[in-house]
Amino acid sequence: MSQHNKRYNIPSEKWGIPTKESYWAPSSTPGPHSADRSIPLVVILRDILKYTETSKEAEHILAERKVEVDGKITTDKNRPIGLMDVISIPDISENYRVLFDQKGKFRLLPIDKDQAEWKLVKIKDKTTLKDGITQYNLHDGTNIRSENGSKYNTKDVLKVQLPSRKILEAFQFGEGQMALVTGGNHIGELGTIEEYEVIRGSQPNFVHFESEITTVEKYVFIIGKDKPIIEIPEVGII
Repeated sequence: MSQHNKRYNIPSEKWGIPTKESYWAPSSTPGPHSADRSIPLVVILRDILKYTETSKEAEHILAERKVEVDGKITTDKNRPIGLMDVISIPDISENYRVLFDQKGKFRLLPIDKDQAEWKLVKIKDKTTLKDGITQYNLHDGTNIRSENGSKYNTKDVLKVQLPSRKILEAFQFGEGQMALVTGGNHIGELGTIEEYEVIRGSQPNFVHFESEITTVEKYVFIIGKDKPIIEIPEVGII
């Protein structure tokens, strides 16, 4: 697989980089986030944060083990970075949480050290393993195993410690919960769930917000009970 895309083929409206600066742009290596929902780490370091001017300079910083993703050092410049990931550069005491703004563009929101010690992960599905162990498969490509039975459900969101992935808190999917829209026409907006509508057949289920805005369930990410526990860029209340 090629490590580069032609620059005019990249989702520049999501990455926030010009399409005409050069012929090639990096592509993500296979990893925790899908290609259409992620951005290569080198683009973040070079084009968004502007810590470097070239890809080679970004490689040098990574080789010196100066960058952490979700509390772990990474040296892969094309590692896919996606929603809710936490990027840290300890040498300069800077930390960022990855979100989408209301234009669907990746945004790196500066956070303090305490906020960088945890992240939110959405349960995509779960599996029962041997000896009653439950494995929760998460939106960021990771999983958590629990010996305490099937305590959480799909679409619930877990607040996990970094890098240990210890569960600190859980937010149940359902009416009255605060949620972030992560796709569709209302991406980047925030609101309280009024109703969850289950559709029979193959059509997606719908989530209705208090202001009568509706989106499909896969775009709903719970971020708190009465109020969001994370800051949101350019938030719109729906």
